[in-house]
Amino acid sequence: MIGHFWMRMLVVVFVVALTVVVVDCQNYDHETVGRFPALFEYDDFESCRKTYRERYVYCIVRAKIVPDDESLLWQNMSLVSEDNFYYDHRVLERGMCVQNCLANADKDTVADLNGLNQLRTCINHRLQKSHDLQIDPDLHIYHCYNKPNEDPPYDALEIVFFITIAVLTLLVCYSTWYDLSLQSAHRYTDNYFSKSHTTSQQKLLTAFSIPRNLRRIGHTANTEIRRDLNFLESFRFIQMYRIISLHVVMALVKVPKSNPEDLELMVNQPAAIEYVAEFQNYVQTFFSITGMLMTINFLEHIRKNPQFNMKYFWERIRARMYRIVPAYLFILLLETSITRRFMDGPLAELMIGQSRASCRQSWWKNLLFVNNYIDTDKPCLIQSWYLSADLQLFTFALGCLMLIWRWPFLKKYILGIGLTWGLVVTTIVAYLGRIPPVMTEDLKLYNNYNFGHPYFQLYQPFHMNITIYFAGMIAGFVYHRYRESRKEFFKCQLQFNLLQVFLFLYFSTVFTGWWVVRNQSVISPILVAIYATCFKHVWGFLCTMIQIRTALATSWSRFRNFFSHPIFIILGKLCYSFYLIHFTVIVQVVGSAKQPIFYSMRAIFEYTFTTCIWSLIFGTLLCILVELPSNVALQELFESRSEKKSTDNDASMPNRKIHKDPSH
Repeated sequence: MIGHFWMRMLVVVFVVALTVVVVDCQNYDHETVGRFPALFEYDDFESCRKTYRERYVYCIVRAKIVPDDESLLWQNMSLVSEDNFYYDHRVLERGMCVQNCLANADKDTVADLNGLNQLRTCINHRLQKSHDLQIDPDLHIYHCYNKPNEDPPYDALEIVFFITIAVLTLLVCYSTWYDLSLQSAHRYTDNYFSKSHTTSQQKLLTAFSIPRNLRRIGHTANTEIRRDLNFLESFRFIQMYRIISLHVVMALVKVPKSNPEDLELMVNQPAAIEYVAEFQNYVQTFFSITGMLMTINFLEHIRKNPQFNMKYFWERIRARMYRIVPAYLFILLLETSITRRFMDGPLAELMIGQSRASCRQSWWKNLLFVNNYIDTDKPCLIQSWYLSADLQLFTFALGCLMLIWRWPFLKKYILGIGLTWGLVVTTIVAYLGRIPPVMTEDLKLYNNYNFGHPYFQLYQPFHMNITIYFAGMIAGFVYHRYRESRKEFFKCQLQFNLLQVFLFLYFSTVFTGWWVVRNQSVISPILVAIYATCFKHVWGFLCTMIQIRTALATSWSRFRNFFSHPIFIILGKLCYSFYLIHFTVIVQVVGSAKQPIFYSMRAIFEYTFTTCIWSLIFGTLLCILVELPSNVALQELFESRSEKKSTDNDASMPNRKIHKDPSH
């Protein structure tokens, strides 16, 4: 009865949502927007460089249009520009070959890079002729390219990067040679690279061996728990791909476009609003998976070691740091050193300049894992906030599990408070801050990848993500409880009812999110806050229910067989490296354009496909050459013999997975 009721309600919501989408109308006439002055105009960069050779100067200039209340065009521009789904059409961006604007360019004028009056005159001449408007005298020169700054002298960080590459190359070559020598000494025994060496010295010296690390990627412990949870790797990889696709869109929003009005039309569509809003759900998936795996691993540990030992807490934190820090540090060094040298063209500084400057000034925030709280609108590696939030949640949740281990009667109180915390706090913060109910693409923030959006107050802090993490922990407890009596779990009507409730709420929010965004100004703030809380958490609850039901399935269905395929296991293990490298790849791919791009669905698919291919290649190299070997080497260098034995015993458990859960 209950199941049929929720299904009928879901069908009603679906039909109503489709009907409203069909009759939806836009706020503005896009033909009118198309008659505004072009937001982005770029002179041909290569032509400027080839024509003027050693003397060329190419500048990216941003200029505000002088208000003209008597101009109907200005009035329309001002009206449209107030909407966050539109660019600020009162600010123009120009890529200008300076010599083309200087009638009598001499060396002194060009070298000074100051021809503001001439540049203003040049822009004004075109703008006055086409739209009868003028720009403000106070121009902002974002960056200028000339022959001297094409190849600046190598600085200290770049030298450190080259030294790191040289040391890493030597380590890999020597370790591979040494491992192959040992293989020869063992007369090429079967599965040689799958077997661990017996001495600590041999383990350390073969840590960077390429064939051994390739085998580590494909190796999976064949235990009942591992077989039950293999499908989570596919969930991880699918969400990773979705993250890459959305980050590509964010980068395409940032770069200059020859048809920005088409992008404005697209982001105003209900489907696009829902697409961006869904982004926060990807993160909730990872938090749920991590909480579930950590709890299962913890419960297996205390089953074998019932005596309370505080040392376990520090061992888990240290093991996690071994896994995530070396590759993270390598990407930070890459981002702050030579990435700019890989880019050639007028978009280079636009794409990487701000992030590179932020990394050089505040890299310590990333390594201290506090960058999801400090200067969040000026990110160094925009995806790295998740690593901080995840480590904070891991530490907090592990501390809660330690309390439960020491005082078991606290279990229901700790889990109950953790589960309800985010629901209450999200509502309060959203209400007091009048925060939008979902994440949207604010085109006013295009130059900063949408960072600074008010919704990020609900998105980045670890204390705003506790609920779904604890939902994953509860799933871990449920799995541990019913692993030996799976049929009993599926006989429980509560789990089935919860699944249907979450299904109904999820699809209800998906179909109505765009409408709430459009009409939030006329909806009661408390209702908007409650909706924001529901939207933020309902997918995490639904995903957690799917995870626990799949893990406890009594038979191998096609669904579980497909998502447990060995290829997903390999891709899942590579996800952390994919996550670290993918935005660097996006910047290089998108920033290689020499002119404003043409924004279209085809462009999105092409850039996404190219990014995924290169991320796969470079992410695999990062995993094989840095992530996996450094983890083994650090364990051998800094852990005692008893700790290594404990780590080896845990290797068959899901703990290996929880060190590399990535997300945007």
